[in-house]
Amino acid sequence: MAENLSHHAIPGRRLLAAPTHGAPVQPSFADLGVPLHEVTFVVVDLETTGGSPSSSAITEIGAVKVRGGRVLGEFQSLINPGVPIPPVITVLTGITTAMVITAPPVTQVLPAFLEFAHGAVLVAHNAGFDVGFLKAATRSMDLVWPAPQVVDTVRLARRVVTKEEAPNHKLATLAGLFGAATEPTHRALDDARATVDVLHALLGRMASLGVTHLEDLATAADPVPPARRRKAHLAQDLPTGPGVYQFIGPNRQVLYIGTATSLRRRVRTYFTAAEKRAPGSGRWSTSRWRWT
Repeated sequence: MAENLSHHAIPGRRLLAAPTHGAPVQPSFADLGVPLHEVTFVVVDLETTGGSPSSSAITEIGAVKVRGGRVLGEFQSLINPGVPIPPVITVLTGITTAMVITAPPVTQVLPAFLEFAHGAVLVAHNAGFDVGFLKAATRSMDLVWPAPQVVDTVRLARRVVTKEEAPNHKLATLAGLFGAATEPTHRALDDARATVDVLHALLGRMASLGVTHLEDLATAADPVPPARRRKAHLAQDLPTGPGVYQFIGPNRQVLYIGTATSLRRRVRTYFTAAEKRAPGSGRWSTSRWRWT
């Protein structure tokens, strides 16, 4: 008979332990949650010949690998895009066609960057732009995109930086707000270094909202009320193994029954992630749940 775990201080739900028979399950790091100070981040910035990966090419990659606030390494290379650099881009970045004429092509630089970033969480400011170019270059070389977890510091900033503090969420604005050691210059390595300081400042703010583990970071930009997100610690002592959980209403009626490969990880998502499924999909919407 399943053990009742309702004594855990999480109002509104009863957790049922996994069956004791059968092979034991070894929890993974994803189940336990990796504290952010143990996560390796590679913060990347690109310079390009234009705004679209379908019609433009990369001219420079700069990246910084960090963990626990320490810089583990840096990566920087100019890239010959195979076409002249438009004057408007030269005005913005200072990179000229003459500067890249002897630089290696992306076919040489990209594999080295992917090796540098292997196994890390990828971070960029306006990440859709940088990742879009990296994916396009990977496809053009018939390589497999490694699909790392991606963190966008713009999205994080929108959650914790108010309009009263900063008029916008541009990298230069945030770098000034947080006193970044490196000023953004529209050169890849400088901008990556500035983004590192912005990332650390944003993570410091989000810690007060309960964003303390890598699994929290995946949903850190979700529109979750701060009061709910701060309660994620209530799941910390739950089992990391598989099991069944229930939502119990105020009159003890069963509102929802779910299963999870990791009870702790699954319950944390009800505090930290916004509902992304369409109404009627069969899942209880957390936006309708009152947390007390």
